Order: sequence, then C-alpha cells, then structure tokens
Amino acid sequence: MKKRRVVISYLSYIILFSVTVFWALFYRQSFFFLLAVLEICLPFFSYFLSRYCLYRLNPSLDFKPLTTVKGEKAGLFLRLKNPTRIPFASALVSFSIRSGFYNGKDESVHVLSLRALHDNELVFPVNLTKCGLYEASVSLLQGYDYLHLFRFDRKLDLTAQIRVFPHTQPREERHEALYSEGFDEFEESAKSGNISSNVTDIREYLPGDRLQKIHWKLSSKIDKLMVKENESTSTNEFFLLLELFQPSEESCGENDFLLNALDNALDEAWSLSLELIQEGEIFTFASYSTAREDFVMSTIRCREDLENAFSECFYEPSYDTENLALDIYEKSGMKKGTLLHVTHKGVADVPAEF
Repeated sequence: MKKRRVVISYLSYIILFSVTVFWALFYRQSFFFLLAVLEICLPFFSYFLSRYCLYRLNPSLDFKPLTTVKGEKAGLFLRLKNPTRIPFASALVSFSIRSGFYNGKDESVHVLSLRALHDNELVFPVNLTKCGLYEASVSLLQGYDYLHLFRFDRKLDLTAQIRVFPHTQPREERHEALYSEGFDEFEESAKSGNISSNVTDIREYLPGDRLQKIHWKLSSKIDKLMVKENESTSTNEFFLLLELFQPSEESCGENDFLLNALDNALDEAWSLSLELIQEGEIFTFASYSTAREDFVMSTIRCREDLENAFSECFYEPSYDTENLALDIYEKSGMKKGTLLHVTHKGVADVPAEF
C-alpha cells in the first residue's frame, strides 16, 4: 500500500511536469516556463525542508498513570515537539507494548501531521488485562515530504513502563490455608501447613490472640470464639511462595486456564497478601528468580511493601516448569515459617475459585 502511494505520487508529479512543459512549448509564454522551473525546484525544497523538520523534532513517551489495576484504561502519551516554523505534513509512528511475563507483543501504527512551533501530543488509550510490568517502545519515526516523493527514517529509543496490579480484594471467606478449621473431638490433624502439630488445650478467645489459632468449627457450634493452645510452634511467621509458572502458548493450546496461569497466581497471591495485612500479620513474600538462581524475598508489613514486592517480582522472567519454586524450596532446606504455596490452582492444596 505504501509503495503504491509513492508510485502514484511519482506518476502524478511526472504527468504534471509534462503537461506544464507541453504548454510552455506550445504557447511559448514565460509564465509556463517559470512554472516548469518551479516544479523542478519543488522536490528539492520539499526534501530538505521535510528532512530538516523531522530531525529537529523532540520526542518523548510516557504512561499516565505509572501504576494501574488490570481492566482499567491507562494513557500512553507520545509527545513530538516541533520547534521549527515548518509544519510536518505526514509522519508515521509505530509503537509496541510487551511484558516480560508473557510471550508476544501488541503493535500499532499511526499516521499524523505535526504543527509548527507546537508541542504535538497524542494519547493512545491502553487497556491491559493481565498483571505485570509492561513496556511501550517506539524505535522508528517515518516521515514523507510534502510531495510524498521521499521517505525519511529516524531511529528512536523511546520507552515507557507501567505496572499493572491485580484488582482482586481480600475474600469474604477466609483462606483455609490461613485459618484451619481445626480438629474434631479436640484432635488436630497433622496436615502439612498447619501452624502447630500438637494442641494441648482449648480456651475462650482473649483480645490479642492470633486469629489463625481460633477453632472456627467449634466456635460456630457453641456461638463463642474458642482458641487452640499449642504446646510448641516452630514459627508463627507466614512464608508466601509465589510460583511464576506460565506455560508456552503451544503447550496451553485452547486451555484458557493455563493461558492465564500466571495471572491467576498473581491474583491469588495479591488477595491472600491483603488478607494477611488486614489481620496485622507480618509475613515474607517470595518468588524464585531463574535469572538470579535464587529466591527474591521481601518482608511485608503494609500495602506499600506489597506493591514494592510485586514490582520487584514483575522484573523476573516466568518459567514453564510447574512447582519449580516449591521443589527448590524443599531441596534447599529453608525453614521460613508456615509455608503458603501460591500457584494458578490456589493456595497450598486449596483449589482457587476462578
């Protein structure tokens, strides 16, 4: 299509010039000779003025806002400040948006004209439907002269980043992995992940008791909060381990659940973390970095800590080996507290509801 337009421009110019020369030779009047000379000079003026203007442009690229939640629109702002007194007739800009978590990228091309002595600003609405760190880039700015006979390519290195967090809020129902409903007939199950494996007594709830010690099933039966007394506990700190598992599109096929595996895991980790923050728990947020070959860990005390931990996590590459972080955690012998293993399937062995 572009080549066709250029060919049409050349043919139009040649036809116009030929007609002018014909009338100049036929009528032999100075007006037509001057017009022919002007048409000869026009391509040179068009070339040099357009080229001068294009290479004087001051481009910049920004996202507003810098952080958002998935599903909400953000704006990608492209500014092309033209400090010259020459308007630019036809410019073509292409930008791409991609995330390190997911394969592929979205590309779009826009044609625009730029006013002289003006800060030309274009806003492209962007709707990002998955969590992660997204980077928009513009690497090439193309322009055509006024006669559309010549094309100019100016290489650019413009990038802008935006962080997209989950929109999920804490569940109305508590995560079973945090608040085990306890034992029937005063016997605590030895299920992996419980805070204590030896319960010696049950008493009435007192202000200041940790909520995960509440015996929810018994409390609901007698309509009174009852607390489990533990003989010993290795640690009361939660260690939230997030799997950055995202299989390739080829292995996912048409399975939407697998295509959104990492996004589902991020949703679950965000919801679980907010629940811990609301309950006043201080916990460790961790993920495995295949680039560093080590765990990336952050201590979470408030929502700001959680956003920083997620932001750091966004810079890590995903992997296509299921439960890779858990396998390495178990082999390393790390004992960081009550393990909360978060995957696209949910927390620990509790299935997520998507």
